[in-house]
Amino acid sequence: MTASPDTSPVKRIAIFGAGGGGTSAAAHLGTLGFDIRLYSQDPEALAPLQELGGINYTAPFGDGFAPIGLITDDAEAAMAGAELVMIVSPAHLHEKWVSAAAPHLTEDQVLFVSPGHTLLMIPHVLREHGIKNPVFCETATLPYLCRRIEPTKCKISRVSDFMVFGGFPGRETGRMYDVVKTVYPSVQKFSNVLETVFPYGNAIHHPPAVLCNVGRIEATGGDYRHYYDGITPSVGRLIDAVDRERVAVAEALGAKTMPFVELFWRMGYTTDAARDTGIAYEAFHQSEPDKWIMAPTSLDSRYLLEDVPYGHLIYQELGRLAGVPTPTIDHIIHLASVIMCRDFRAEGLTLARMGFGDITRDEFLNLLTNGFDD
Repeated sequence: MTASPDTSPVKRIAIFGAGGGGTSAAAHLGTLGFDIRLYSQDPEALAPLQELGGINYTAPFGDGFAPIGLITDDAEAAMAGAELVMIVSPAHLHEKWVSAAAPHLTEDQVLFVSPGHTLLMIPHVLREHGIKNPVFCETATLPYLCRRIEPTKCKISRVSDFMVFGGFPGRETGRMYDVVKTVYPSVQKFSNVLETVFPYGNAIHHPPAVLCNVGRIEATGGDYRHYYDGITPSVGRLIDAVDRERVAVAEALGAKTMPFVELFWRMGYTTDAARDTGIAYEAFHQSEPDKWIMAPTSLDSRYLLEDVPYGHLIYQELGRLAGVPTPTIDHIIHLASVIMCRDFRAEGLTLARMGFGDITRDEFLNLLTNGFDD
Protein backbone atom coordinates (compact mmCIF):
# COMPACT_ATOMS: atom_id res chain seq x y z
CA MET A 1 0.00 0.00 0.00
CA THR A 2 1.37 3.43 -0.99
CA ALA A 3 0.38 6.78 0.49
CA SER A 4 -1.05 9.39 -1.84
CA PRO A 5 -2.48 12.89 -1.33
CA ASP A 6 -5.25 11.88 -3.74
CA THR A 7 -6.74 9.61 -1.06
CA SER A 8 -5.50 11.44 2.06
CA PRO A 9 -7.00 14.33 4.04
CA VAL A 10 -3.39 15.56 4.15
CA LYS A 11 -2.18 17.59 1.17
CA ARG A 12 0.48 19.86 2.67
CA ILE A 13 3.05 18.76 5.27
CA ALA A 14 5.30 21.05 7.30
CA ILE A 15 8.49 19.19 8.24
CA PHE A 16 10.56 20.54 11.14
CA GLY A 17 14.21 19.45 10.94
CA ALA A 18 16.61 19.31 8.01
CA GLY A 19 18.88 16.50 9.17
CA GLY A 20 18.87 12.96 7.84
CA GLY A 21 15.32 12.21 8.97
CA GLY A 22 13.79 15.50 7.87
CA THR A 23 15.36 15.57 4.42
CA SER A 24 14.52 11.90 3.90
CA ALA A 25 10.88 12.55 4.82
CA ALA A 26 10.82 15.56 2.49
CA ALA A 27 12.27 13.49 -0.36
CA HIS A 28 10.07 10.44 0.15
CA LEU A 29 6.79 12.26 0.76
CA GLY A 30 7.54 14.73 -2.02
CA THR A 31 7.91 11.90 -4.53
CA LEU A 32 4.48 10.63 -3.41
CA GLY A 33 2.94 13.96 -4.36
CA PHE A 34 2.54 15.71 -1.00
CA ASP A 35 3.21 19.46 -0.87
CA ILE A 36 6.25 19.75 1.39
CA ARG A 37 7.38 22.73 3.47
CA LEU A 38 10.76 22.25 5.15
CA TYR A 39 11.66 24.29 8.24
CA SER A 40 14.92 24.54 10.18
CA GLN A 41 16.70 27.03 12.41
CA ASP A 42 20.09 26.00 11.04
CA PRO A 43 21.17 28.32 8.19
CA GLU A 44 24.02 26.02 7.19
CA ALA A 45 21.59 23.13 6.73
CA LEU A 46 19.08 25.26 4.81
CA ALA A 47 21.31 27.30 2.49
CA PRO A 48 22.40 24.53 0.06
CA LEU A 49 18.86 23.16 -0.10
CA GLN A 50 17.42 26.62 -0.76
CA GLU A 51 19.92 27.19 -3.55
CA LEU A 52 19.02 23.86 -5.14
CA GLY A 53 15.29 24.12 -4.46
CA GLY A 54 14.99 20.63 -3.06
CA ILE A 55 16.90 17.50 -2.09
CA ASN A 56 18.68 14.81 -4.05
CA TYR A 57 18.09 11.29 -2.81
CA THR A 58 19.13 7.70 -3.25
CA ALA A 59 16.59 5.21 -1.94
CA PRO A 60 14.95 1.81 -2.44
CA PHE A 61 12.26 3.59 -4.47
CA GLY A 62 14.88 5.02 -6.82
CA ASP A 63 17.40 7.83 -7.15
CA GLY A 64 16.43 11.35 -8.07
CA PHE A 65 15.63 14.90 -7.07
CA ALA A 66 12.65 15.98 -4.98
CA PRO A 67 11.68 19.65 -5.31
CA ILE A 68 10.50 21.27 -2.07
CA GLY A 69 7.87 24.02 -2.29
CA LEU A 70 9.24 26.08 0.60
CA ILE A 71 12.52 25.80 2.49
CA THR A 72 12.53 28.33 5.30
CA ASP A 73 13.51 29.41 8.80
CA ASP A 74 10.04 30.94 9.29
CA ALA A 75 7.91 28.47 11.26
CA GLU A 76 4.67 30.35 10.65
CA ALA A 77 5.21 30.32 6.88
CA ALA A 78 6.09 26.63 6.90
CA MET A 79 2.96 25.72 8.86
CA ALA A 80 0.51 27.90 6.94
CA GLY A 81 -2.11 25.69 5.29
CA ALA A 82 -0.48 22.43 6.45
CA GLU A 83 -2.77 19.68 7.66
CA LEU A 84 0.16 17.78 9.20
CA VAL A 85 3.02 19.35 11.18
CA MET A 86 5.76 16.74 11.40
CA ILE A 87 8.75 17.08 13.72
CA VAL A 88 11.62 14.86 12.61
CA SER A 89 14.60 15.31 14.88
CA PRO A 90 16.64 13.85 17.74
CA ALA A 91 14.87 13.80 21.09
CA HIS A 92 17.02 16.50 22.67
CA LEU A 93 15.72 18.98 20.06
CA HIS A 94 12.03 18.31 20.64
CA GLU A 95 11.69 21.18 23.09
CA LYS A 96 13.14 23.63 20.56
CA TRP A 97 10.97 22.48 17.65
CA VAL A 98 7.74 22.26 19.67
CA SER A 99 8.39 25.74 21.09
CA ALA A 100 8.76 27.07 17.53
CA ALA A 101 5.57 25.38 16.33
CA ALA A 102 3.32 26.08 19.34
CA PRO A 103 2.45 29.75 18.61
CA HIS A 104 1.19 28.85 15.13
CA LEU A 105 -0.49 25.52 15.79
CA THR A 106 -4.20 25.43 14.98
CA GLU A 107 -6.83 23.02 16.26
CA ASP A 108 -7.35 21.47 12.82
CA GLN A 109 -3.66 20.60 12.42
CA VAL A 110 -2.23 17.27 13.55
CA LEU A 111 1.12 17.57 15.37
CA PHE A 112 3.09 14.42 14.55
CA VAL A 113 6.51 13.69 16.08
CA SER A 114 8.62 10.97 14.46
CA PRO A 115 10.44 9.67 16.34
CA GLY A 116 8.80 10.77 19.57
CA HIS A 117 9.57 8.78 22.73
CA THR A 118 10.00 11.81 25.01
CA LEU A 119 6.89 10.78 26.98
CA LEU A 120 5.35 13.89 28.62
CA MET A 121 7.95 16.44 27.50
CA ILE A 122 5.91 17.66 24.51
CA PRO A 123 2.63 18.20 26.43
CA HIS A 124 4.65 20.00 29.11
CA VAL A 125 6.20 22.37 26.53
CA LEU A 126 2.88 22.97 24.76
CA ARG A 127 1.24 23.92 28.07
CA GLU A 128 4.09 26.33 28.79
CA HIS A 129 3.15 28.02 25.51
CA GLY A 130 -0.48 28.45 26.50
CA ILE A 131 -2.05 25.31 25.03
CA LYS A 132 -4.00 24.03 28.04
CA ASN A 133 -5.12 20.72 26.56
CA PRO A 134 -2.33 19.63 24.21
CA VAL A 135 -2.91 16.92 21.63
CA PHE A 136 -0.22 15.27 19.52
CA CYS A 137 0.87 11.91 18.17
CA GLU A 138 4.14 10.13 17.55
CA THR A 139 5.93 7.03 16.38
CA ALA A 140 8.59 5.21 18.37
CA THR A 141 11.10 5.23 15.53
CA LEU A 142 11.95 7.11 12.36
CA PRO A 143 10.10 6.03 9.23
CA TYR A 144 13.48 5.48 7.58
CA LEU A 145 16.93 4.05 8.01
CA CYS A 146 18.67 7.08 6.57
CA ARG A 147 21.47 9.64 6.56
CA ARG A 148 22.05 13.09 5.07
CA ILE A 149 25.23 12.13 3.24
CA GLU A 150 25.90 15.46 1.49
CA PRO A 151 24.63 19.04 1.97
CA THR A 152 22.08 18.45 -0.78
CA LYS A 153 21.63 14.68 -0.69
CA CYS A 154 20.12 12.08 1.62
CA LYS A 155 20.42 8.32 1.54
CA ILE A 156 17.46 6.16 2.52
CA SER A 157 18.54 2.56 3.07
CA ARG A 158 15.12 1.34 4.14
CA VAL A 159 11.56 2.59 4.54
CA SER A 160 10.18 1.02 7.71
CA ASP A 161 7.55 -1.70 7.39
CA PHE A 162 6.32 -1.20 10.96
CA MET A 163 6.08 1.82 13.25
CA VAL A 164 4.49 1.84 16.70
CA PHE A 165 2.06 4.77 16.82
CA GLY A 166 0.40 6.42 19.82
CA GLY A 167 -1.22 9.70 20.78
CA PHE A 168 -1.57 12.01 23.72
CA PRO A 169 -4.01 11.83 25.29
CA GLY A 170 -4.61 8.19 24.50
CA ARG A 171 -8.31 8.77 23.85
CA GLU A 172 -7.28 10.83 20.80
CA THR A 173 -5.00 8.14 19.33
CA GLY A 174 -7.59 6.66 16.98
CA ARG A 175 -8.54 9.99 15.39
CA MET A 176 -4.93 10.97 14.68
CA TYR A 177 -4.06 7.46 13.54
CA ASP A 178 -6.74 7.66 10.84
CA VAL A 179 -5.00 10.76 9.48
CA VAL A 180 -1.35 9.70 9.75
CA LYS A 181 -2.02 6.27 8.27
CA THR A 182 -2.95 7.92 4.98
CA VAL A 183 0.59 9.34 4.86
CA TYR A 184 2.49 6.43 6.45
CA PRO A 185 0.55 3.18 5.92
CA SER A 186 3.11 1.27 8.02
CA VAL A 187 2.01 2.88 11.31
CA GLN A 188 0.40 0.45 13.76
CA LYS A 189 -2.01 1.80 16.38
CA PHE A 190 -1.04 1.38 20.03
CA SER A 191 -2.76 2.96 23.04
CA ASN A 192 -0.77 6.08 23.90
CA VAL A 193 2.68 7.65 24.12
CA LEU A 194 3.76 5.28 26.90
CA GLU A 195 3.61 2.49 24.35
CA THR A 196 5.75 4.47 21.90
CA VAL A 197 8.46 4.98 24.54
CA PHE A 198 9.28 1.32 24.99
CA PRO A 199 10.00 0.42 21.33
CA TYR A 200 12.64 3.19 21.05
CA GLY A 201 15.10 0.77 19.49
CA ASN A 202 18.22 2.94 19.45
CA ALA A 203 18.12 3.35 23.22
CA ILE A 204 18.08 -0.40 23.65
CA HIS A 205 21.21 -1.16 21.66
CA HIS A 206 23.30 1.98 20.97
CA PRO A 207 24.64 2.69 24.50
CA PRO A 208 25.65 -0.92 25.31
CA ALA A 209 27.39 -1.34 21.95
CA VAL A 210 29.26 1.96 22.22
CA LEU A 211 30.32 1.41 25.82
CA CYS A 212 31.76 -1.99 24.90
CA ASN A 213 33.72 -0.42 22.03
CA VAL A 214 34.94 2.86 23.50
CA GLY A 215 38.62 2.03 23.00
CA ARG A 216 37.98 1.00 19.42
CA ILE A 217 36.13 4.23 18.64
CA GLU A 218 38.80 6.44 20.20
CA ALA A 219 41.69 4.51 18.62
CA THR A 220 40.27 4.24 15.10
CA GLY A 221 37.86 7.16 14.82
CA GLY A 222 35.05 4.66 14.32
CA ASP A 223 36.70 2.80 11.47
CA TYR A 224 34.68 -0.38 11.84
CA ARG A 225 31.14 -1.53 11.15
CA HIS A 226 29.17 -0.57 14.24
CA TYR A 227 26.55 -3.31 14.11
CA TYR A 228 28.33 -6.09 12.29
CA ASP A 229 31.79 -5.80 13.88
CA GLY A 230 30.94 -3.99 17.13
CA ILE A 231 28.10 -6.24 18.29
CA THR A 232 29.76 -9.54 19.13
CA PRO A 233 27.97 -12.34 21.02
CA SER A 234 28.92 -10.90 24.42
CA VAL A 235 27.83 -7.38 23.45
CA GLY A 236 24.61 -8.91 22.19
CA ARG A 237 24.03 -10.50 25.60
CA LEU A 238 24.32 -7.08 27.24
CA ILE A 239 21.74 -5.69 24.81
CA ASP A 240 19.48 -8.63 25.59
CA ALA A 241 19.77 -7.88 29.34
CA VAL A 242 18.77 -4.24 28.77
CA ASP A 243 15.86 -5.45 26.70
CA ARG A 244 14.58 -7.81 29.40
CA GLU A 245 14.54 -4.96 31.92
CA ARG A 246 12.74 -2.67 29.47
CA VAL A 247 10.04 -5.29 28.83
CA ALA A 248 9.62 -5.92 32.58
CA VAL A 249 9.01 -2.20 33.21
CA ALA A 250 6.49 -2.03 30.37
CA GLU A 251 4.60 -5.05 31.69
CA ALA A 252 4.46 -3.57 35.21
CA LEU A 253 2.84 -0.43 33.77
CA GLY A 254 0.41 -2.38 31.63
CA ALA A 255 2.00 -1.12 28.40
CA LYS A 256 1.94 -3.35 25.36
CA THR A 257 5.38 -3.89 23.87
CA MET A 258 7.50 -6.64 22.34
CA PRO A 259 11.09 -7.93 22.58
CA PHE A 260 13.59 -5.90 20.58
CA VAL A 261 14.35 -8.67 18.09
CA GLU A 262 10.64 -9.01 17.27
CA LEU A 263 10.40 -5.25 16.74
CA PHE A 264 13.52 -5.21 14.56
CA TRP A 265 12.09 -8.01 12.42
CA ARG A 266 8.70 -6.33 12.07
CA MET A 267 10.41 -3.19 10.85
CA GLY A 268 11.95 -5.25 8.06
CA TYR A 269 15.53 -4.94 9.29
CA THR A 270 16.45 -8.59 9.86
CA THR A 271 15.63 -12.14 8.76
CA ASP A 272 13.02 -14.66 9.83
CA ALA A 273 15.81 -16.93 11.06
CA ALA A 274 17.23 -14.18 13.30
CA ARG A 275 13.79 -13.41 14.66
CA ASP A 276 13.33 -17.06 15.60
CA THR A 277 16.47 -16.98 17.78
CA GLY A 278 15.28 -13.97 19.78
CA ILE A 279 18.95 -12.96 20.18
CA ALA A 280 20.19 -9.43 19.48
CA TYR A 281 23.53 -10.64 18.11
CA GLU A 282 21.80 -12.69 15.41
CA ALA A 283 19.36 -9.89 14.62
CA PHE A 284 22.20 -7.51 13.79
CA HIS A 285 24.43 -10.02 12.06
CA GLN A 286 21.61 -11.00 9.76
CA SER A 287 20.58 -7.39 9.08
CA GLU A 288 21.45 -6.40 5.53
CA PRO A 289 20.35 -2.72 5.89
CA ASP A 290 22.52 -2.24 9.02
CA LYS A 291 25.48 -4.33 7.92
CA TRP A 292 27.54 -1.57 6.33
CA ILE A 293 26.80 1.25 8.77
CA MET A 294 30.04 2.53 10.26
CA ALA A 295 30.57 3.35 13.92
CA PRO A 296 30.39 6.94 15.20
CA THR A 297 33.65 8.77 14.64
CA SER A 298 33.83 9.86 18.29
CA LEU A 299 32.07 9.29 21.58
CA ASP A 300 30.38 12.69 21.16
CA SER A 301 27.54 11.19 19.18
CA ARG A 302 23.80 10.72 19.60
CA TYR A 303 24.50 7.04 20.39
CA LEU A 304 25.37 8.23 23.90
CA LEU A 305 24.36 11.91 24.08
CA GLU A 306 20.76 11.22 23.04
CA ASP A 307 20.16 7.56 23.74
CA VAL A 308 21.30 7.60 27.38
CA PRO A 309 19.61 10.77 28.75
CA TYR A 310 16.52 10.43 26.53
CA GLY A 311 16.34 6.64 26.43
CA HIS A 312 17.90 4.66 29.25
CA LEU A 313 17.06 7.38 31.74
CA ILE A 314 13.37 7.25 30.82
CA TYR A 315 13.39 3.47 31.30
CA GLN A 316 15.01 3.97 34.69
CA GLU A 317 12.44 6.62 35.66
CA LEU A 318 9.53 4.42 34.60
CA GLY A 319 11.05 1.49 36.46
CA ARG A 320 11.17 3.58 39.60
CA LEU A 321 7.54 4.62 39.11
CA ALA A 322 6.49 0.99 38.57
CA GLY A 323 8.66 -0.45 41.37
CA VAL A 324 10.75 -2.55 38.94
CA PRO A 325 14.55 -2.70 39.40
CA THR A 326 16.72 -1.89 36.36
CA PRO A 327 20.28 -2.75 37.42
CA THR A 328 21.77 -3.15 33.93
CA ILE A 329 20.24 0.10 32.72
CA ASP A 330 21.35 1.87 35.92
CA HIS A 331 24.95 0.78 35.38
CA ILE A 332 24.93 1.87 31.73
CA ILE A 333 23.75 5.35 32.73
CA HIS A 334 26.50 5.51 35.37
CA LEU A 335 29.29 4.27 33.07
CA ALA A 336 28.25 6.57 30.24
CA SER A 337 28.27 9.52 32.65
CA VAL A 338 31.77 8.62 33.88
CA ILE A 339 33.17 8.14 30.39
CA MET A 340 31.67 11.37 29.04
CA CYS A 341 32.40 13.43 32.20
CA ARG A 342 28.72 14.36 32.39
CA ASP A 343 25.87 13.72 34.77
CA PHE A 344 23.26 12.27 32.43
CA ARG A 345 20.77 11.87 35.23
CA ALA A 346 20.96 15.57 36.05
CA GLU A 347 20.64 16.72 32.44
CA GLY A 348 18.37 14.00 31.07
CA LEU A 349 14.64 13.53 30.71
CA THR A 350 13.35 12.81 34.19
CA LEU A 351 9.69 13.01 35.21
CA ALA A 352 10.60 16.09 37.26
CA ARG A 353 11.95 17.84 34.16
CA MET A 354 8.66 17.04 32.41
CA GLY A 355 6.81 18.76 35.26
CA PHE A 356 5.56 15.58 36.92
CA GLY A 357 8.10 14.87 39.66
CA ASP A 358 5.54 13.96 42.33
CA ILE A 359 3.10 12.02 40.16
CA THR A 360 1.91 8.60 41.32
CA ARG A 361 1.64 5.54 39.13
CA ASP A 362 -2.17 5.77 38.90
CA GLU A 363 -2.14 9.52 38.24
CA PHE A 364 0.46 9.00 35.53
CA LEU A 365 -1.54 6.31 33.73
CA ASN A 366 -4.74 8.35 33.95
CA LEU A 367 -2.97 11.41 32.51
CA LEU A 368 -1.66 9.39 29.56
CA THR A 369 -5.17 8.22 28.69
CA ASN A 370 -7.33 11.25 29.48
CA GLY A 371 -5.02 14.26 29.34
CA PHE A 372 -5.35 17.32 31.52
CA ASP A 373 -8.58 18.24 33.30
CA ASP A 374 -8.16 22.02 33.32
